[in-house]
Amino acid sequence: MEPADDNACRAIAEKINQIRPQWLVIWGCYSRLFWAYPLFDMDRRMLVHASYPDALIPRMDEAEHRFRARPGQHPHGRHAGE
Repeated sequence: MEPADDNACRAIAEKINQIRPQWLVIWGCYSRLFWAYPLFDMDRRMLVHASYPDALIPRMDEAEHRFRARPGQHPHGRHAGE
């Protein structure tokens, strides 16, 4: 699939949204990139992007593993109560 096919890329983004409901994935028709926005608390604010969905999903997994806020932790690195 060529990323130039906007409709196909939008459909792929929607499919990823269905299997990864804690992320919002969109196709950027001007940037020509897939963008993933976390819908959960993270230790730092970030967006994940990639040219191809096969590259996006592992980047989403890595970001979630490294930066997802843990229970009892403030979403920006401070502990609750600080």
